[in-house]
Amino acid sequence: MLVLSRKPGEQIVLPDSEIVVTVLGISGNRVRLGIIAPAEQRVQRRETWDRSQGQEDPSDSSFVTDVLACLQPANRSRSQSSGHLRP
Repeated sequence: MLVLSRKPGEQIVLPDSEIVVTVLGISGNRVRLGIIAPAEQRVQRRETWDRSQGQEDPSDSSFVTDVLACLQPANRSRSQSSGHLRP
């Protein structure tokens, strides 16, 4: 997982997918994101996607477990070749 820090107004670009994510604002523990994507590209919140896949509780997701593992200080290590964090 690649972990990036962004300030309001800054962007993340996924050029192969033609997707641009902009941090619109931060208020407390909430971040507002703007997403520009091709019309044929579906964009959903994770909890909406989990429900559509028959998973009622998003906290059961292995994705959440993977993210939390990457955020543990003892488990952080940088891959020299990709800059991604590995659990």
